[in-house]
Amino acid sequence: MITKISEIAIFADIPEIDAPHIISKLKERQFKKNHILMFENDLSEDVYIIRSGMVKVYRIHEGKEIVLSISMPGDILGEVEALSNDSHRISSIEALENVSVWQMTKQDFLQIVDQYPSVLRKAYMILVERTRMLNRLIRYLTFYDVRTKAANLLVDLYYNFGKPDGDNFKIDLKINQSLLANMLGVTRESISKTLGDFQNEGLIDTRDKYFYLLDKSQLEAICSETEEVPALRKWYNV
Repeated sequence: MITKISEIAIFADIPEIDAPHIISKLKERQFKKNHILMFENDLSEDVYIIRSGMVKVYRIHEGKEIVLSISMPGDILGEVEALSNDSHRISSIEALENVSVWQMTKQDFLQIVDQYPSVLRKAYMILVERTRMLNRLIRYLTFYDVRTKAANLLVDLYYNFGKPDGDNFKIDLKINQSLLANMLGVTRESISKTLGDFQNEGLIDTRDKYFYLLDKSQLEAICSETEEVPALRKWYNV
């Protein structure tokens, strides 16, 4: 649970003495799993900061969903629209589990931006990181077969949520096959078959919805040269 302003990347450089001023502009909200916080193309202006829980950022076209990213505690949502001249939402956001957020108005957010130039710099850095993520997503969707896509995503998830677990590597994030499929733009049947192949080959295992990389080196070999700079697999470096 995020409890301090300093734990929020976009506000990290605001002096601690000014934290009460920021907190006074925030309204706490709770959302249940599967609640949609915003719909793409809707007109709304509020900014959200995730305190606990996880949400997916996605778009839908002709009934097909593509997940653009997963946002975690400390992430900010809606700041791009607040900083632009157009209040139409860029994407939809849905709670993947029960979520607690801080909510603020566009006007309050812009006042903070005016008062603390570091917030605008951080917003730019966050935008660059998201652009990197979208570039990688485009590469996955455009150039790779399902096997290479799945291997890349598992390695990405490890770089962002992984930790050593004995001789194996655990992705410390509960994630189901439907979400994985929507992150790669493939059918659930395709991702299920591919993950089954990986499991039969001794590359991965699943326990209680957690993925374990049993042979991380071989998974990275499947990725081949799809990421020349492994450090760029990190989604956020703000």
